[in-house]
Amino acid sequence: MKHTDPIDELRANADRMAAVLRLLANRERLIMLCRLSAGEASVGDLVELTGLAQSAVSQHLGVLRDGGAVAVRADAQTRYYRIADDMVRSIFDALCEVCAEQIPPGEMPPRFKYTSR
Repeated sequence: MKHTDPIDELRANADRMAAVLRLLANRERLIMLCRLSAGEASVGDLVELTGLAQSAVSQHLGVLRDGGAVAVRADAQTRYYRIADDMVRSIFDALCEVCAEQIPPGEMPPRFKYTSR
């Protein structure tokens, strides 16, 4: 079996990783993805969470969907989103763990508490 150097793997995947990080480089998308890391959420849930207009939330979700970070499921008139990309899931598992270490106990809302998958 051939040993692959981590730097060679980074070089091979750097463009994709940079594209994913560009998707995440927005405060509102980070908040939405943090919520989605806890499970599926409706557009209405994300509007309530962010305080943004539905059109703004939908625009951010469109960027994430076009980038392959999230997938959508329709149920009657409601659209539910979930993280669809394993790299995004891994990044958010790590981010949630770091955030959980930085926020004093009792101050992190229950829906954002880190749970290993």
